[in-house]
Amino acid sequence: MKKFLTVAAVLVATIGSMFVASVTPAHAQYSSYYGAIAVSLSTGNYGWSYDYDSYSEAEQAAESKCGAADCVAKISWRNGCGALAVSDNWLSYGSGSNRAAARSEALANNPGNAYIEHWNCTSGYDL
Repeated sequence: MKKFLTVAAVLVATIGSMFVASVTPAHAQYSSYYGAIAVSLSTGNYGWSYDYDSYSEAEQAAESKCGAADCVAKISWRNGCGALAVSDNWLSYGSGSNRAAARSEALANNPGNAYIEHWNCTSGYDL
């Protein structure tokens, strides 16, 4: 009986470890990707980036796509989404794990009657 229980325990442990080893976290299927939104306050131009290897690369890419000398990255994120909200006198920004969260944060950060001007996400995080 003791030998049977030992064999059963080893079998359960082996099968259990196979299941645990095959389960990966939801976002582990994607690498770390970075995105950013840059804005020129003098012209209103903006640029964006996504799927870069670092914050600095994403911010530099967004600034270069913005097309004005005073473009500055206003928000950057890792594995998620960013949004730019605009109202008469305000620009605001938000980021989150998905598009809805980024849009909500950008609108909440704007005291005016804002609308979403732009949003973008890194791979695998748009919905």
